[in-house]
Amino acid sequence: MTSLNGKIREAVQYFRDTLPPELYGPIEQGAGEISAMGIIDNALAEGEMAPDFDLPRYGGGVGSLSGYLEKGPVVLTFYRGIWCPYCNLQLKEYDDRLSEITDLGATLVAVTPERPNAIDLMKTAGVPDDVIAGATPSVKFDVLHDQDSKLASLYGLVFELPEAHRHVLSQIGIDLTVLTGSDTYAFADPATYVIAQDRTITRAFVPNNYRRRTEVDAIKKALIAIRD
Repeated sequence: MTSLNGKIREAVQYFRDTLPPELYGPIEQGAGEISAMGIIDNALAEGEMAPDFDLPRYGGGVGSLSGYLEKGPVVLTFYRGIWCPYCNLQLKEYDDRLSEITDLGATLVAVTPERPNAIDLMKTAGVPDDVIAGATPSVKFDVLHDQDSKLASLYGLVFELPEAHRHVLSQIGIDLTVLTGSDTYAFADPATYVIAQDRTITRAFVPNNYRRRTEVDAIKKALIAIRD
């Protein structure tokens, strides 16, 4: 079975083979700029305390770290939005294998600066059908809206999306200021944290690369370590 990061590598190769140079060139330029930002140096690490939060939940209500931790450990993952093809691969993978996480007593929670109605906004804006078709509009775990990436900032994960990437997205009709309701272009590195019930971060997966994501097997290993 192909791993999540294997699927991402296949997607990267597909874009490399099919996108015109005027689009793929800026994508690679922006990717290099992000990787050079040194996000790992600023991000919360293992052994530190996870900041609590109360964030609006997709579908209504509020999600809080303290509330989730009452049930057991928490797997907290950050993603940019469903305009990002690699985020969609991650969301689908985690959704498909959700029971492997919950069977270990954990709650999976995703956090994004994207507004809940993003897919409708993309349709209204005339974003190409093939882009929308790749979106993962709903999952079985909680998704929380982090306006202006404020929570992500507390975790030390925030970067400003490079101008090269903004240009590429505008070429296909994706207006991030509309999708996020913000003009900050502040997004989180796609980090995933495993948090014990006393709010201690027991594993911090911070790739400093938006084309790498945490594998479910790595999450399970971290959860088993807490249990044992």
